[in-house]
Amino acid sequence: MESIKVSNLSVDKVPATDKKFAYPLLFIHGAGGNSTYLKNYLNFFTAAGWDCYALNLRGHGASDPVASIETVTIEDYVEDVNLVRKSLGIENCALIGHSMGGLISQKTAEGSDKIKALVLIASAPPKGVKFEFKKNMVFVKIMLRGIWSAIRKKSIKPSFAIADKTVLNNLEGEEKMAIFNILQPESLAVGNQVGKGYPVAVAKIRCPKLVIGCQKDALALESMEAKIARFIKADKYIAYEQFAHMIMVEKGWEKSAQDIRNWLIAAVKD
Repeated sequence: MESIKVSNLSVDKVPATDKKFAYPLLFIHGAGGNSTYLKNYLNFFTAAGWDCYALNLRGHGASDPVASIETVTIEDYVEDVNLVRKSLGIENCALIGHSMGGLISQKTAEGSDKIKALVLIASAPPKGVKFEFKKNMVFVKIMLRGIWSAIRKKSIKPSFAIADKTVLNNLEGEEKMAIFNILQPESLAVGNQVGKGYPVAVAKIRCPKLVIGCQKDALALESMEAKIARFIKADKYIAYEQFAHMIMVEKGWEKSAQDIRNWLIAAVKD
């Protein structure tokens, strides 16, 4: 794996073991995350014949810190994706976005004739699909922490107790703590944009689209992902019984990677 610096951004590049596809894959991580948790997918898809890239959004992972993560917007993150695409000559990539990265990927693909395919995994919804969450005391605590963060105007990393019931709920042992340790505070501005409903001109997304939902996901409910698939007129929707929000590091993750691989091969004519 090679770490590339594009302006203030860090990008992981993993060349294909035996290149079979002309277009690369660009992975976009979720809120409070970075490219680290995408390593299983990067290794799988490079072995399958794609050059792979994983972006660390501004202020995340190995990218340069920002003065105030609280004020970063979805527009800023879309700008990051397009800067990397243009600078590295990979504008004709397939976008694979997880969670918040799914919404960023939708906006990036809007109006573009160069995006080869769009894969949304446990994605945040565009405006027109109501954000659904599991109604229990854990989510009340999340909302209260969000309100307190807004009052203080300072982003706060989720506590382990909250993360354990949401993004980490289908992980075990060392893997659970490893993922928790990479989490960081996310932008309050982005949280507000997602909460209000962020507009995406879905009719202008002209590439093939795959949406993935997971029945054990306590953060991006599978029922919401099904609605996203219908709303954006996805070419295919896959719902998994065995997975939750961090599908790419959960036991049996290979099944999801194989299904994405098979769909890309069938859907994209490069």
